[in-house]
Amino acid sequence: MKNPKYFRGRIILSGCLVLNDNNEILLLYRKDHQHYETPGGKIDLKDCSNPENPTLEELAKAAEREIYEELGNKIRIKKLEYFMAVEFKTPGGRDAIAHKFITKILSGKPIINEPYLFSRIDYLPINSLNFYPISPDLGLLLKHLNKLRR
Repeated sequence: MKNPKYFRGRIILSGCLVLNDNNEILLLYRKDHQHYETPGGKIDLKDCSNPENPTLEELAKAAEREIYEELGNKIRIKKLEYFMAVEFKTPGGRDAIAHKFITKILSGKPIINEPYLFSRIDYLPINSLNFYPISPDLGLLLKHLNKLRR
């Protein structure tokens, strides 16, 4: 059976840019890739009716599921707002497209809910992200993130 996370050889990802009032973004440090990345993950067949062309609603649902899986279910977040998508190569060399949504934590404290994947959770200044090891998709978003003022 074909791996349902790959569509036409491409991985489809959905994730969140979790911002705060200090112009910082919440990032998780991923152990195996040795970089910071946004909460998020791969789209599964169960996430959408047409996995080759998921709707914004389906992408948002997957992003919200991932944020709670990775940051714990004791947080409450603001309604997701679509930001943009970027195409890139994963650290493993696969073609991917990452859809990103903007949100904010309204209450609760995020935790590392998947310690086998992540070792740190930090709010980092958006205007200093180029000084940190960051995921390829986040690198492509930098110029657009710097325009955000929340």
